[in-house]
Amino acid sequence: MKPNVLFINPPSINYNNIIKSMKYNNRILLDHYIPHGILYLSSYLKEYGNVGMVGLVDYSRHFGDIRDFQDIDTFIRKIAKKSCIFVPDIIAVSIVFSAAHIFSIRAIKILKRLWPSAIIIVGGTHATNCAKQILGNKLADYILRGEGEKGFCQFVNQFSSSNPIKINGVFNQKDICAQNRLEACESVADLDELPFPDWSLVDMDFYAKMRGSTRNIDGAGTKRCAPIITNRGCPFKCTFCSSHTVHGRKMRYRSEENILDEVHVLYESYGINLFVIADDLFTAHRQRVKSLLRKFKTLDIPGFELQFPNALSINTLTEDLLDDLIKAGMKIAVLAIDSGSEYVQKNIIKKNCNLKKAKRLVKYLHGKGLIVRCYFILGFPGETKEMMEETIEFADEIDADWSPFQIATPLIGSEMYSQFVAKGDIDGNIEYWSSKDINYTNRDFDTEEISAEELNALVYRSNLVKNFLNNRNLKKGQFKKAIDIFNDILDAYPFHIIALSCLIKCYEGLKNFERAHEVKKKLLKLLENDKRSQDMYAKHSDLVPEEHVTVNSSV
Repeated sequence: MKPNVLFINPPSINYNNIIKSMKYNNRILLDHYIPHGILYLSSYLKEYGNVGMVGLVDYSRHFGDIRDFQDIDTFIRKIAKKSCIFVPDIIAVSIVFSAAHIFSIRAIKILKRLWPSAIIIVGGTHATNCAKQILGNKLADYILRGEGEKGFCQFVNQFSSSNPIKINGVFNQKDICAQNRLEACESVADLDELPFPDWSLVDMDFYAKMRGSTRNIDGAGTKRCAPIITNRGCPFKCTFCSSHTVHGRKMRYRSEENILDEVHVLYESYGINLFVIADDLFTAHRQRVKSLLRKFKTLDIPGFELQFPNALSINTLTEDLLDDLIKAGMKIAVLAIDSGSEYVQKNIIKKNCNLKKAKRLVKYLHGKGLIVRCYFILGFPGETKEMMEETIEFADEIDADWSPFQIATPLIGSEMYSQFVAKGDIDGNIEYWSSKDINYTNRDFDTEEISAEELNALVYRSNLVKNFLNNRNLKKGQFKKAIDIFNDILDAYPFHIIALSCLIKCYEGLKNFERAHEVKKKLLKLLENDKRSQDMYAKHSDLVPEEHVTVNSSV
């Protein structure tokens, strides 16, 4: 018997935020991350497995429609019935983000009622780090830990066996009672063995138009994006990261030929010209990177662009390597600096980012005309207010085009998570991420160093002052670039009156007073009718010039 396999991709949003959005009919802000891991599992299974039909219930893809349903359970049930045209024998739930935990558990209950004979197996980063707890609730039949291609394929291949062998990394409820240590699945040593992701499983036209953390600086509709990996693993030991729990610390690389073949397939089949490198660390092997970038330069793909939302490390970059990245098609540089405090870098987060080098490289990138985004995090365990202020001051000094400040959020599986648990700041509940109103801009627990309320206010205010009031492009008179950035913010947050106020300044700087007046009318209308805009103005009115909110002003 060839079993039918149904993959489940839950939305990467906090459950509490789902409830609030449905209750108040708010717009749901969700980064639609293509389920890259599931697509690799599917293609590997079709290539090497003894499998029947393969399908996907992509809740993330359909999540924008959730407000059309009476309740979450109805949404889960109807999307599943609509998406699956067969009776599954195996339901494989991928929980990558801990925020998806409660939704996923709820979905499992409903899917079991729909298809009671199906076996439930759960994998992904969250499942890897919470295997015993998830199995302990007796909803899932199996947990798969670590990199899943080989282990899941073995699981499917012996589905009907009367004498199945033990698969490393795959556990049931009996296993967790008998074993203290749960090993991970065997990883793929030669990444060229992996077939290309099974793009046929998803709505590629939908995902190709989504940007996630990328920014399309060439104008709407000119880019179609897709993720691609060139390696797996990361040797660094940043305390706030949990990716090593799945892919390990040993670097493994795809061949240049294999990568270029996939690029051609994505372009020819789906019109992809914006390739988002989804590696944890793209620049680990400098000579390899330089050779690959030279090959990228030769590609005949109109509008070819590379973006690196999480794959460039300051400590691995040099000016000549940046030149190669730019020549190959990088137009936006995203640098995760995380802290502007030397002490925090060396003693708390163990990232050891060279801050002097970071300043030099950002200046160099600006000289090359690139947009530069530098990410910072506040509120690490043991980080004092003085250290946080160092980071805020450093962000001012480095003067990137955009510097998001985020809150140190304990990812399950990271060293930082264990530190917060050990200090008694959080209780280690695996539902923590998805049961409360928390994310990278909101914390609900106090620490010895700072209260949650104070930290939340500090992060929010720092974002407004650095990125809006003191926006680099606005201050330097680069108004067209600033307009693109502020409009990008307004696409996601249409109520953002401070972004609108900055737009007014931009159009005034361009002497386009008619357009400035139109934006002002929009701002005033929001202040009359939109509760979110009113709340923002009540807290941060000092960041909005009086003439922008005065009806009879000349703006």
